[in-house]
Amino acid sequence: MSLSLRDELRVVLSPDQVLLVRIGRQFTHRGVMLRVLDKKAVPCAGALGGEASWSAAVRTLEAELPGVMNNAAVATAILSSNFVRYALVPWSGALRNDEEETAFARHYFRQLYGEAADSWDLRLSPDRPGAPQLASAVDPGLLEAVRALFAEAGVSLRSIQPSLMAAYNSCRNQLQESSAWFVLHEAGSLCLALLQQGRWVSVRSLRAGGDWRDSLQILLEREVYLIEQAAAAIDVFLWSPGLDKDTLPESGRWKFHELQPAIRPDFVPEYDGRFAIAMGG
Repeated sequence: MSLSLRDELRVVLSPDQVLLVRIGRQFTHRGVMLRVLDKKAVPCAGALGGEASWSAAVRTLEAELPGVMNNAAVATAILSSNFVRYALVPWSGALRNDEEETAFARHYFRQLYGEAADSWDLRLSPDRPGAPQLASAVDPGLLEAVRALFAEAGVSLRSIQPSLMAAYNSCRNQLQESSAWFVLHEAGSLCLALLQQGRWVSVRSLRAGGDWRDSLQILLEREVYLIEQAAAAIDVFLWSPGLDKDTLPESGRWKFHELQPAIRPDFVPEYDGRFAIAMGG
């Protein structure tokens, strides 16, 4: 015997498409069981002149949300790295509280990205004392628009998270102790992160075209030149939804590995690599 719960909706917003996955939840004698009820990828028409880059994705979500709501009670939204800026903020023992940490992070972002960073919404991912913190920054207008859509629909928005963290968390077991590169590819962008024993050493976001596989080795070589600790890391764990394993880049120096997220047994029958980032957890 099982007792049905309200459904969960997971949404991924990108410049070119919006992914929607509706997940059913049931209480059983084995605990809460999940299963994929519906999933769809909806192309975005593109931002209009003068609009923010995320506007088309929000409009697409607004048009599609009523059709996938049904029994949904909670939602998670994941933002493409095209909409997010990242930085690894150095540790400072002089900071006494969260307010000072945020001010220090904002100053660091301003150094990297200019005055535009003053208006961004910042989030820090705490690490152990003495270690740098991974920080992300998003246009607050995007966050407000997404929150407003779900509030109007009567769905509790559990979290809004950047795709870099969603992808990393889905593959955490494979990366936890690694001293390697973690590369996230999405249409239009590449994130190159260096890990040492699973901890963040550097992170950089770059624009990427259709020839990204050919240029990836050059980009990695440049990072090695810029980051002293990078020379020993030769393993490259690549997250690229929909990439055929046979088309992984080939190199004499680098050892490329296709990252596969941990897939819940409930999701295996409905698993689709394109939706992997929304089906993690």
